[in-house]
Amino acid sequence: MRLWIRTLIRNSFFQVGAGILLTIVIGGITLQWLEPGEISKDDNPYWWAIVTMTTVGYGDFSPTTPAGRFFAVIIMFIGISLVSLLTASISSIFVAQKIREGKGLEKLNLNNHLILCGWNPNGGRILDSIQHLSNGKKKDLVLINEMNEEDVTQLKNRYQQLNINFVSGDFTQEEILNKANIFEANTVIIIPNTTGSEVATYDEKTIFATLTIKSMDPNIRVVAYLLDRENLTHIKRADADEVVVGDDFSAHILASHVVDPGIPQIANQLIESNSNTRFKRTDIPADFVGKSYGDLFDHFKKLNGSLLIGIFSEDENLGIGAILSSDASALDSFIERKLKEGGINLQEESKINVVVNPSMDYSIKQGERAIIIP
Repeated sequence: MRLWIRTLIRNSFFQVGAGILLTIVIGGITLQWLEPGEISKDDNPYWWAIVTMTTVGYGDFSPTTPAGRFFAVIIMFIGISLVSLLTASISSIFVAQKIREGKGLEKLNLNNHLILCGWNPNGGRILDSIQHLSNGKKKDLVLINEMNEEDVTQLKNRYQQLNINFVSGDFTQEEILNKANIFEANTVIIIPNTTGSEVATYDEKTIFATLTIKSMDPNIRVVAYLLDRENLTHIKRADADEVVVGDDFSAHILASHVVDPGIPQIANQLIESNSNTRFKRTDIPADFVGKSYGDLFDHFKKLNGSLLIGIFSEDENLGIGAILSSDASALDSFIERKLKEGGINLQEESKINVVVNPSMDYSIKQGERAIIIP
């Protein structure tokens, strides 16, 4: 209790506020003694003190005696000084907060936002795609890394359609994640981080960050990017919702340029965020639940010429990564080998189930959504 009182007394904002209040009280009492006339009735001296200190000067009351006027001059100078100090104290609080926010040291108050953990040369491409796919809607995004303030400012100026916020620090630490208000986030993306000075490999840090986030709240959606396929089993054990392996698509495109010319060019148009013919997801009208895929196909074709290519839905079932234990035991290796022999690959595990070009009599189910090409 004593420590709290001592801290409060040392606070400059409290000192200035107390000085203003004390001046109003002393000024009112003294003026009642110096000016026994009209100004002393109905608490008018205190009103006069407030008006005089703030330099408003309504003029409804004014001292008439020489002593009262001399005292009023003193109150004016004291009031101007204290009000100026109060204004400066308030301004300094906001300026300090802005400086801390710029340096990534302030706790953010956001909800339904996107968090991007880590940074590398591909980070700009990710922001480009997010900004374009937001369709003009300003999306809240938080960067967690160890970039300097100038680089963050450049990103804010470049991606003005995104409300970019910054938290500086190690995104594997709960304290740093809490500053980004992770419990209210929509999705967390973890990419290989090249801005820090850690000795761990990039994938190790991605796995560690996923474990930390999921231990804080298993319901937080995490999308992780890996560089090495050998770490796929570990990231699945960390219960990442979606995993992207860096060499998957690039290796396929590279081979297609050689053996299937034309396929890479089409694939680029289908996934490029700036393309007018890229894949898009859309809701299925409620009256099509229970109807066939063929009926839905005809609906989109007649509606705006869009081509329906598949159906997807979210699966809340227990994943393979959750079945395996936290340590790489011989039993885990046996289970993985048997699953692969049965045609089930850990890479294919996902909480998003996609059916591409099903039969025309496929029955549309509740909760499913459509993937189309405009």
